[in-house]
Amino acid sequence: MDFLVHEEAQGYIRALLPKRESIFYEMEKEAKDKIIPIVEPEIGHLLYWLAFTKGSQKVLEIGTAIGYSTLWLAKAVLPRGGRITTMEINEPRADAARKFFKKAGVEQQIELVFGDARELLYTQNGTYDFIFLDAAKGKYIEFLDKCIELLEPGGLLVAEDVFMRGMVISGEIDKRRNKTAVSRLKAYLKLVMEHNLLETVVLPVGDGVAISTKKYKELKK
Repeated sequence: MDFLVHEEAQGYIRALLPKRESIFYEMEKEAKDKIIPIVEPEIGHLLYWLAFTKGSQKVLEIGTAIGYSTLWLAKAVLPRGGRITTMEINEPRADAARKFFKKAGVEQQIELVFGDARELLYTQNGTYDFIFLDAAKGKYIEFLDKCIELLEPGGLLVAEDVFMRGMVISGEIDKRRNKTAVSRLKAYLKLVMEHNLLETVVLPVGDGVAISTKKYKELKK
């Protein structure tokens, strides 16, 4: 299908972004050279803006890759004394993320947990005011209940790539094994839009972003 965001519009928006630190360009090059999926720069800036505007201090990221999105969040969270916990199942990518965290001088403020989020997520006992979900797309709906449990009222749950290269919208599946993931993403989007504990907006930026806010309990009359 055609690009969800027209290439000219995407290029224009990207050109408007403030100049980012050199480490981001280095990470973008490494991701491109090694074919590692990371968020687009405009999505990274969106994450930064959301966390900065919300005043987030306790962040959980599910899916680190090489730490690109983590460092965008760190720009907003760490200067105000916040902390980030991030989970990654791929060991080489986790090692690369640690390298970049150290290079950025933030390795002491970011806890990178190596392992499968399907297990790690259920060992979390604290709460978070920002959760970024960027793991296996077919697992989003499986993780949702636990994410809501871990999210503080008023906190943000941001799910990335919810259009899965446009397949969620078009219904045109490029590989048979992606059929289940697309079906589950559709179910995730329907659920977060109708969930009684969430207010959700879906934005057609990048490959689709779903931003949910956990509702505060209603005051008793």
